[in-house]
Amino acid sequence: MEIKRITIRVPPELHQRLSQLAADRSVSLNTLAVEALEAYTESLAAEQERFPLRQLSALLAPAAEAANLTEEELPGYARQVRRRIWQERYEKVVQSHLHQQEPA
Repeated sequence: MEIKRITIRVPPELHQRLSQLAADRSVSLNTLAVEALEAYTESLAAEQERFPLRQLSALLAPAAEAANLTEEELPGYARQVRRRIWQERYEKVVQSHLHQQEPA
């Protein structure tokens, strides 16, 4: 199996919690990160509800109008909201996975 290297920058507090969790589970920080990334990608693959950009734009149109956004600004605004939604989902999945892995 071919292995690729990536670099992940995390805040010191998160690094400390991840390091402690890895030590508690007697695995490397790398193994813990791979497991978390695998769980995240599996959750995305299983995710049924997607927000395509066009549908998201239509849903955001009333808010965009209230914010006086032009039609040209709407797709950029939709991308920001979509990014925020995925970030919140990602954080929820990671937190859920980390809590599942904590020793009792």
